[in-house]
Amino acid sequence: MQFSIVTPSYDQLEHLRRCARSVADQGVELHYEHLIQEGLGGESFQEWAASQTHACVSVESDSGMYDAINRGFAKSKGAVLAWLNCDEQYLPNTLSKVWQWFEKNPDYDILFGDTILITSDGDPLAYRQAVVPTKSEIKHVFLSTYSASTFVRRRVFTDGFVLDQRLKAVADADWVLRLLQAGYRAGVINEPLATFVQDGKNMGQSEQGRVEAIRWRRHDTLEGRFWKWIIGFLFRFRRLWQGCYRSRAIEVEIYRGVGEKRSKILASVGGRWKAE
Repeated sequence: MQFSIVTPSYDQLEHLRRCARSVADQGVELHYEHLIQEGLGGESFQEWAASQTHACVSVESDSGMYDAINRGFAKSKGAVLAWLNCDEQYLPNTLSKVWQWFEKNPDYDILFGDTILITSDGDPLAYRQAVVPTKSEIKHVFLSTYSASTFVRRRVFTDGFVLDQRLKAVADADWVLRLLQAGYRAGVINEPLATFVQDGKNMGQSEQGRVEAIRWRRHDTLEGRFWKWIIGFLFRFRRLWQGCYRSRAIEVEIYRGVGEKRSKILASVGGRWKAE
């Protein structure tokens, strides 16, 4: 098994249908499993789950999204692990590109790719170019990479690095920080690998998420606010220098609505949509 993709779900069937299709069409030459961890179920969900031939669906109670992801990883068999939330999609040939990269880079354990931000209707908003984050940026500013375009080798999980399910909004930042602190090497593919729905309803944009991030990064202290300003300035300068904020023309193929085929969308987007 080359890939294990885990999707945590809680009564998000409309998004989940599109997410699952984006995994199922990644190519017959690859060996991958899609493990969907549903925390609620329901008649409509059960009916949909019974029709799935490309995904393994489990309905079981959990203590939140990160617990569901850990449960999926524990069941997985793939050499490369990732998670894809219900409102996210892989772009065509993403897994092939990722597998080729890992084969060419045997000493690396983490891969970050570019991500396209879209509306809930599928309209492109912004292009997020991946840059390998530094430990200080994650701890004092934020994690600039997206989980939808993040992949790790299995040994990361078997070494005991699981997501901290006590956290509700910043567990991905905490996880990546701990991996880098442990010495795992990370690289990037500067090609779009996935889409991420930016609709203002994401946990990280909620009041709970904001408060959790402040506490985790210790921005509620004078020293914390000082380092946030200094490292934040250097962070933005580095991304500006590497061209992360430039405008670019993109062609993206995603699932929209209830259609069974991907829709091709042409757009011109910048690296910033909302002030970071």
